[in-house]
Amino acid sequence: MPLDLTAAQRELDEARALLATLQEQVRDGDESVTAQQLADQRELIGLAELRVTAAERAERQAAAEALDARAQAVRDRVHALVAEDSTEALTAAVSAVVDAVRHLSTVAADREATIRATAEEASSVNSALGAGRGNAWPSREYGFTGQITPPFSVTAVGVGRSTATPVGDLVAAALAVALPDSEARRAVAAQVNGLGSFVQRTAAGTPGLADVFRCTDEEWAAMTVYERHAADEQGRRPEATS
Repeated sequence: MPLDLTAAQRELDEARALLATLQEQVRDGDESVTAQQLADQRELIGLAELRVTAAERAERQAAAEALDARAQAVRDRVHALVAEDSTEALTAAVSAVVDAVRHLSTVAADREATIRATAEEASSVNSALGAGRGNAWPSREYGFTGQITPPFSVTAVGVGRSTATPVGDLVAAALAVALPDSEARRAVAAQVNGLGSFVQRTAAGTPGLADVFRCTDEEWAAMTVYERHAADEQGRRPEATS
C-alpha cells in the first residue's frame, strides 16, 4: 500500500536530516562515521524521494478519478434535467402575470378616464364661474374642484378627493411588493427601460413563452402603428403575419 504524501514527505525529511547530521559529525572530526553509512543514507534519501513521487502520482490519480466520477454524475443530472424539464408551470405563471397586468391597466385606464372627464367638466364650469387671480376656484362655493393636469383629480369639498393613479405607478408598486430582492428589481427596471428585443430573447430561452407573448390576430388588428412596431420588436407579431 503506497504511503500518503504527508508520510512520504516526512520520511524524506527525516532521511535528509539524518544525512546532514552524519555529515556534520564528520566535519566535527567524528571518525566513527563511515563512508558506507553516508552512502547508505544517500540511498535511503533516493528511496524516500521515489516514495514521495509515488505518493504524488497516487494523489493525482485519485484526484483525476474523483473528478471523472463527479463529471459523470453531473452529466447524468444535466441529461436528466434537460430530458424531464418542463416550462408549463412557468409559462402559465407568466401568462397569469400578463393577464393580471392587462386587467390592472384596463381598470386603471377606465378609472382615469372617468376622473379625467369629470375633472375637465369641473374645470370648465370653474372657468365659466369666473376663475381668475382673485378667485382661482369659484367652484368651491358649489363644493367641488377639478385638476386637469396629471395626475387628474376631483375634489368634493369637505368629503374627499379622487385621484387617478398612473398604471405605471401601480405596476411598479406591485412589483416592488412582489419582488423584495433588490437584484431582481434592478433587473426588471433595466430590462423594461431597455430595448424591447429583450422580450424576444427571454421568450427564445424559455420554451412555450413565445406563445404566451404572441399577439392574437384581433389584438394586432386593434393596434396603432406605434404599438405594432413595439410588439414587432418584442417578437410578438402573430404567426399569420410574420
